[in-house]
Order: sequence, then structure tokens, then C-alpha cells
Amino acid sequence: MVCRAYFNALMFDPDDLRGMFNSIRLRRRTRTYFMLGASLGPILAISNPADYIKALGILINEYDTFMAESGNKTKKRHFFRKSKGGEEHGSASQGSYEQSNFSYLDTHTPPFDLDFLQVFDTFCQITVIMYTKLADSLLSIAITQSAFDNIAKIDSQFKKVIGTVTKELDELIKNAITKELQLIDPLDMASPENEINTDWETSSIYK
Repeated sequence: MVCRAYFNALMFDPDDLRGMFNSIRLRRRTRTYFMLGASLGPILAISNPADYIKALGILINEYDTFMAESGNKTKKRHFFRKSKGGEEHGSASQGSYEQSNFSYLDTHTPPFDLDFLQVFDTFCQITVIMYTKLADSLLSIAITQSAFDNIAKIDSQFKKVIGTVTKELDELIKNAITKELQLIDPLDMASPENEINTDWETSSIYK
């Protein structure tokens, strides 16, 4: 993974990102993203637009079912056990997904730990391909109310999955910008114990 500039102003170092998105702590989420991304592969090979959209809808339903079942098992397992080290536990974190009779959801995962950033980056790339093909499919079929509802559910779920990480990334960005501002804030330099007011609209420093 290479360093990338945020709005051409803030450069992120891969080590900084790995410090926040720890692969061990996020083991369960990493395997979940891997599972969902791997499941998209066979669906992208579907040539018929209507069948493609239908398959995506089925995948999302199966994903919701799997996550609900996985969550229930996690609650039962940890009712008498406390998580250690802040690690995300669950059936996914142990690499022991139970296979179910899913049509499109592939619950196989590698028997070793995955790198969260690599998995998420690849998942986003696959998602872009999925949306591109979805947009092309919409140009060649009649959009019924049922198809519209199905597409809305697909879009909502993928936005939810990616939004979890973008919110955490926003927090990292906020902290990084705050540190940069502290370096140039004369009041902060004169009084180290004072915290910079990050509310730029109300702070007297920026008026």
C-alpha cells in the first residue's frame, strides 16, 4: 500500500493506518470483508442484467442472515467470557465459519490471519466493479418497483459496510489535522497544557 494524500494536503503513512486498523484486533471484520468480496466474483460473471441484479439481492439477504446468526453465536459464547485485548471475536475471528446452504455467499476463509488494509482495499476495488456493472445493467432492463427496492437494499448494505471504515478514517484525519494545527498555533506553543479549539467557526483564534 502506498502513501496517499488527503485532499492533496495530508499524507498518510501506511504505518499510521495500520496503527489504527490493526489486523489482529479487526480479525473478525477482516474475514467478513474477505468473505463478501470473494462472493462477488462469481456474480460478476453473470451476463444477464436481470439475473445479475437478482443475484446481488440474494447475496445481500444471505449476508444479513449469516451476520445475524454469527452475532447470536458470539453473544452466547461471550456471555461468560470477556474479550481480551480489544479483539473482535466471533465465529469469523476464529476462522471457523460454519458452512450453510447459501446460493451465493461463500463463507470459506483462509486458515491464517489476513491484512485488514489489503483486504479492505481489494474489497473496495471489487465493489467499484460491482457498481459499474450494476449501472450498466440498469440501462438495459425495465426498472420495476421490485427491482428498485432490491437495488436500494443492495446499495444501502454496501454503503453501510464501507461507511464503518470511512467513519473511523475520518477520526484519524481529524486527529492528524489537529496535530498539524497545534504545531502552528502560537497559543498552543506558549501554553502546552492548553488544547487547541478545533471548532474553527467559534474559535477566536481564527477570527
